Amino acid sequence: MQAIKQFIGDAVLRRDEIGESPCTVHRFQRGKEHYFLKASPAIYADTTYSVLREAAVLQWLSGKVNVPEVVLTAQDEQQAYMITRAVPGLPLAAHLEDEQRALALFKEALRQMQAISIADCPFDSSAAVRLRELEFLISRGLIDQDYDFDAWPGIATPQDLLTRLHATMPAEELVFSHGDLGDSNIFIDDREQLHFIDLGRGGKADRWLDIAFAHRNLREDISDDLAAQLLPADHPAKREFFEQLDELF
Repeated sequence: MQAIKQFIGDAVLRRDEIGESPCTVHRFQRGKEHYFLKASPAIYADTTYSVLREAAVLQWLSGKVNVPEVVLTAQDEQQAYMITRAVPGLPLAAHLEDEQRALALFKEALRQMQAISIADCPFDSSAAVRLRELEFLISRGLIDQDYDFDAWPGIATPQDLLTRLHATMPAEELVFSHGDLGDSNIFIDDREQLHFIDLGRGGKADRWLDIAFAHRNLREDISDDLAAQLLPADHPAKREFFEQLDELF
């Protein structure tokens, strides 16, 4: 922790309220450079919420796609900590008014993620792994309580959802997956280059995980018609599975 404190120095920490994870995120500035301090409680050490896992994913991705530079990591008995340098540009969420541009940016984000070779990828984010993680979170009462099962008949409780997910777990076509590919986690700089943040769930997972998230984002924030244009072919069962898997995170 001493190295973290020394790096921050007397900089003012400003809480970032965006996002729904149990991690805390603060922005700060040193000179003209902007940074983020992200901390995850120790109970999440073996989950995809761990900032130490995220730091390892970011370091592995460095040079493959544009991701934040990891400056420092540390941990104590209460939390793990990561400092990253802020990425340039604005989030894709700021570009949704231009519908075709937003669609093109999502397509390019998917292309870049799925073009990453997983031959030596050490991060397993497959459905079986994520379901074990969900079981742990449910057992410890750590799930997101703001869930809504109305879209899925027959599911009334988190345990119902877990049972459904186990029964419908798809055969997977593994690629590299961002794990939370939404319009707040993709940034576009002034040279039209993409930058990706919040990669704690990054790793080997089914091709449709990121597609499902991008499709849901376009469907809910723009229109069903535009979301349909994202898909060369549809796989509604897989899209539903990954949207259900995300509901309690």
